[in-house]
Amino acid sequence: MKKIIPQALKHGDKIGIVAPAGYVSAEQIKSAAKKVEKAGFVPVIAENIFSKHGYLSGTDEERAFQLNSFFKRSDIKAVIAARGGYGCSRILDLIDYESIIRNPKILGGYSDITALVLAVYKKTGLVTFHSSMLIPEDTAYTRNSMWEIFQNGKKGFLICPQKNDETEVLRHGKASGILLGGNLTLLETLIGTKYDFSLYNKILFIEEINEPPYKVDRMLTHLKNAKDFSGLKGLIFGKMKGCEAQGENSLPLDYVVNDFCKNLKIPVIKNFSFGHVNDRCTLPIGVKVEIDTENFQIRLLENCVE
Repeated sequence: MKKIIPQALKHGDKIGIVAPAGYVSAEQIKSAAKKVEKAGFVPVIAENIFSKHGYLSGTDEERAFQLNSFFKRSDIKAVIAARGGYGCSRILDLIDYESIIRNPKILGGYSDITALVLAVYKKTGLVTFHSSMLIPEDTAYTRNSMWEIFQNGKKGFLICPQKNDETEVLRHGKASGILLGGNLTLLETLIGTKYDFSLYNKILFIEEINEPPYKVDRMLTHLKNAKDFSGLKGLIFGKMKGCEAQGENSLPLDYVVNDFCKNLKIPVIKNFSFGHVNDRCTLPIGVKVEIDTENFQIRLLENCVE
């Protein structure tokens, strides 16, 4: 699949706000729209965004329509998820991928949106983004990371984690490869489907939330058993919020992650600033990057926006 680079954002551009997974309230969308306006862009709220279908933001058809209608519009320059939750994997077969190829634009989100951004990249070649969303709490670091890369994510651009004492290197080195990843649960969910992914020549990034260490262990083990790691170039773990040991018989999360990585002969970083935390950097999916464990940074080796 030929790689497609989306157009960079410019101040005044219209940004489509969608809810392809969990339910959103009017008050939440009002707050999301204000974030877009404050950044210098024009929010456009998707039709049917306030629909509710149990734990979903409308039926599968309604949620897919939000995405499909925005990708058909030439005046919309980016589509950003309001929140995650659950539901993206249900609509992957309803997405109009041909329309995305004809009208490429920035697509961003994290958590459950992992399924969507990876599927779109797989089926179209469009560079997508493991980015912040518009409802979760964030910080100036998070907002600046997202809007800056959407506007200026050219070759040489540096992605640096928010400074913290938890960032750790399990294996030092530099490596280059195609950046790919997201939420561990959703990565596991895609294995064996038509939206599956390869780890060959990849820099893999992983995050998770509120899963006990044994479940993280199970998912990492499934990933290792299902995938060929021989071509993996590097591995980056985000902050695994809420995944601490539970009870005296639990293994610590650090043990689970370290054990998973112990035989890997590639650079490995833990606790990089992405995932379900307030400080979240934005990571492009499908772009060649270099990771540098000495300087704790990711450098773009090609443009992620044009």
